[in-house]
Amino acid sequence: MNEPLHYQFQKDPFPTKHSYYFTNRFNDKYEVSFSRDKDNYLKVTISFCVTNDEYENDQYAITNHYDVYRVLNTVCLIILDFSNQRPNVNHYVFSGEMRPFEKENNIPVSGRTKVFLKFVKKFFKPPLWEAVQDQNYVHLYKKT
Repeated sequence: MNEPLHYQFQKDPFPTKHSYYFTNRFNDKYEVSFSRDKDNYLKVTISFCVTNDEYENDQYAITNHYDVYRVLNTVCLIILDFSNQRPNVNHYVFSGEMRPFEKENNIPVSGRTKVFLKFVKKFFKPPLWEAVQDQNYVHLYKKT
């Protein structure tokens, strides 16, 4: 399989911090982080956001650079790298931030969650992986 179009990424130099960084072609700086679940050490929550100063008040801002494919390809490759580095982690969770109109209209699943689910299904396939949507959450289960 040809490697998808993506950005180069770097791991955080501190081993106890589970974060990765990359910059897109528009100089938007992204952080992808993994937080351990307090009750299940083999479960992590995935979050990613833009860290540029101009997005200081809205780290989940839509940058409107039409770069979603390359950005999400990069995020998926980072999740795979994290998984390879930590083979015992078997449950990954993501929830897309609701945009104001989604909150106002009580939309149960954010557009961000729907798009993320589409991407992870391309990268995380059976039999090794299972992607499950539960309301506004995407769960990735790694078979061990």
